[in-house]
Amino acid sequence: MTLMRAFSKVGKDGKIKLPGNIQRAAQLKEGQLVELKITGASKKKNVLISARSSTR
Repeated sequence: MTLMRAFSKVGKDGKIKLPGNIQRAAQLKEGQLVELKITGASKKKNVLISARSSTR
């Protein structure tokens, strides 16, 4: 498993722009559906982004 790390800011409209190297590593394409999940304990939360082909 390769660890990649990048930083991004949340815009005023609530959007987060994923850096290009992260998009390429995850093989995400423009317009692709992604699923966002919050994981972790109450004090330390992580956001997990998964590529999806459709909603459930």
